[in-house]
Amino acid sequence: MSGRNPHDMSSAEIGEMAPSPPIEDATPPHDARHDIFFAAVKTTRMPMIVTDPHQPDNPVIFCNDAFTFMTGYSEDEIVGTNCRFLQGPETDREAIAQVRAAIANQEEVSVEVLNYRKNGSTFWNALFVSPVFDPAGKLLYFFGSQLDISRRREAEEALHEAQKMEAVGKLTGGIAHDFNNLLQVIMGYIDILEAKIPVEDRAARRAVEAIATSAGRGATLTQQLLAFARKQELRDRLLNFNQLIGDFRPIIDRTAGEGMTVRRQLDDNLWNCRIDPVQAEMALLNILSNARDATDGRGCVTIRTSNMVLPEDDVIAGQKLQAGEYAVVAISDDGPGIDMGIVDKVFDPFFTTKEMGKGAGLGLAMVYGFMRQSGGLATVRNADDGGAVFTLFFPRATGPVPIRAVPLQRAPASGRERVLMVEDQEDVGELGREMLRDLGYEVTLASSARAALDVLQTDSGYALLFTDILMPGGMNGVALANAVRRDFPHTAVLLTTGFADEAIDEGARSYELIRKPYRRNDLNERIRQVLDKPGART
Repeated sequence: MSGRNPHDMSSAEIGEMAPSPPIEDATPPHDARHDIFFAAVKTTRMPMIVTDPHQPDNPVIFCNDAFTFMTGYSEDEIVGTNCRFLQGPETDREAIAQVRAAIANQEEVSVEVLNYRKNGSTFWNALFVSPVFDPAGKLLYFFGSQLDISRRREAEEALHEAQKMEAVGKLTGGIAHDFNNLLQVIMGYIDILEAKIPVEDRAARRAVEAIATSAGRGATLTQQLLAFARKQELRDRLLNFNQLIGDFRPIIDRTAGEGMTVRRQLDDNLWNCRIDPVQAEMALLNILSNARDATDGRGCVTIRTSNMVLPEDDVIAGQKLQAGEYAVVAISDDGPGIDMGIVDKVFDPFFTTKEMGKGAGLGLAMVYGFMRQSGGLATVRNADDGGAVFTLFFPRATGPVPIRAVPLQRAPASGRERVLMVEDQEDVGELGREMLRDLGYEVTLASSARAALDVLQTDSGYALLFTDILMPGGMNGVALANAVRRDFPHTAVLLTTGFADEAIDEGARSYELIRKPYRRNDLNERIRQVLDKPGART
């Protein structure tokens, strides 16, 4: 048959088989039972076909209405033709061979295969093929029934992905917490050491800078792992992605590079969404970085925004995205596109086509993890005219976008307030105490939430509680912050963590947070933001 694309692999497998040897008087005699058989097949809701192995190329001689509805073809287009046109480039050849062998041996066979409809779309088909014999045991027909199991396969794939993500998340979460604490110690003492190195000692300063650069890369890698595993703590807010693109225009252009042309086609009526702007920026820059590499830094990349209403029966909805309203951001380039053999792997962690040492394979994995954690989806495809198209679907959010506040004046370089620091890791606690003292604060260090409350019971004159979130002893940093807010309302709170999961719940969102590993100046700026905020202290 010509290269068409119906729906069901059942016929495809049957047509792929070599026809059985001719049988004398191949046309079976009329039998009332045959009429009943065809009448039953005609009226059933399950897609079914019958093929005649006695005719050349084993053509379809009958199909029911359910089969034509499923495939998108009419009966006239199907009957009399071989069914191998139902196969496509992604059809499993081993499954086809299995059916071919069963038909050659006149045996029953049941397989699951990927089929192609007339419109080119695919679906998973549970195919059952059975030979039909007359009372004398002679082969009359091959009967094929099928069932669209795409939903089930998608559910299985989603479950497999969830299990994979859970395993990665547990591994990543534990590693990230400990690794970020180690990085915190390294980066903290880098700042302290740097402040003590004479300006003229250039060799020592270069050494410190090299250590800081490597530690920074380690922190970025850990953050990407958390993003992929959906274990990062998101600080989302209502925003319009057009505004985010405008705000980060210089960074976007710098990431693309001087040789790249960045075009923006933004929908003036783009819907708002609720996302973490920092993570959204990182996702956008990761995709732009890949576009730059794909075009060798000399191509064109286009950022488009639009609104989309996804119906219940949409193809994308079947790919892990719920029906509803979405703000869509599409980033396309004019590069060579993505090889079809790897297009399904680009979001996998540690998968990269770059040379050794040029990429960790976590950038796009971070994008995918962030989008899923935000309730959306990231997809990739090759454009018809060449190049790759990455599409981000953000769930629509209602309400007005808050007006950005006027930036506050630069905070003082240091403070003299009293700080109660809570950290169960001894080396991290000692570092934090030294950093805070170096900044001019008076510091008391507690190793647990209970110990911190005991300190406050005897001395409540602390301006700030600076506490880690994950701690042993039955009370984490969020619970401690809630207790301090209730019993010691004059004490402001700043949280810190190297990992975010169950401990970061909705209650933590009402507190300021600084991620580990943090630098000395970043810590001081965040402390000043908390303490100098109107109403922060009485």
